[in-house]
Amino acid sequence: MLIVTYNIQWGMGRDRRIDLDRIARTVAGADIIALQEVERNWRQQDFPDQALRLAELLPEHDWVYAAAVDLHDRPGRRRQIGNMVLSRTPIESTRTLPLPSRPIEGFVNDQQALSEAVVGDLRIYNTHLNYLGEDQRLDQARRVLSLIAEAPGHGGAVTAPGVAALGPEDEWIVLPDGKLPTMPEPALLLGDFNCVPGSKTYQAIRAAGFADALELSGLRPDQGVTFSGHAPPLRLDHIFLSASLMQRFRRAWIDNAAAGSDHQPVWLDLD
Repeated sequence: MLIVTYNIQWGMGRDRRIDLDRIARTVAGADIIALQEVERNWRQQDFPDQALRLAELLPEHDWVYAAAVDLHDRPGRRRQIGNMVLSRTPIESTRTLPLPSRPIEGFVNDQQALSEAVVGDLRIYNTHLNYLGEDQRLDQARRVLSLIAEAPGHGGAVTAPGVAALGPEDEWIVLPDGKLPTMPEPALLLGDFNCVPGSKTYQAIRAAGFADALELSGLRPDQGVTFSGHAPPLRLDHIFLSASLMQRFRRAWIDNAAAGSDHQPVWLDLD
């Protein structure tokens, strides 16, 4: 199973062109795709609804979109930016979970969110943490880790403990196959964390029992670049595996050739 995370910077590449077709070609081979900075109606371009356009370009994938920022644009239309998950197999359920955010004097700050998507026996958590400060980023990471840890105990999007059988009157709330949505234990946490290996945020995630896929592949903390919009370039994008997925790890790598954003995709291959 191939999994990729990519901050697409609304499709603006190194050549300063917005090209969603290029983004789709870059990630098309993945079974599960996690994207950040996907816009809807945010600026004038050929395809203002980027989520819909990417879904059209990747028709073999099921998809969900999670707006982190959602503002009024005009009647009947919202301005949004957020995360997107696409999967070759059905996305059983999804949630959008807001992360703590607070004003920072002298800076424009926006809301961040955690996107949860249940795909088969996996929980996929796609996020984009705050870029302005370690303290706010660390608060967000702690909330993320708490939400991930609590989810299996809380159950799926619909729960019915002690209910012997769902009758016809319950049809509105069950899946088409008659089953309730699940909340499996294995989890992948991936996205743009705006933190380098060794930072407080990174260490908090590792201390919670998550493994860095690139580290498992043999990359040292001082190796690898996923963000070139900074001097020096940095490794800010990560895929973290819960302990139960360690035995399924095969390899991970950075796609250094991708030119569709100021970030590079990070790939994971799982059994």
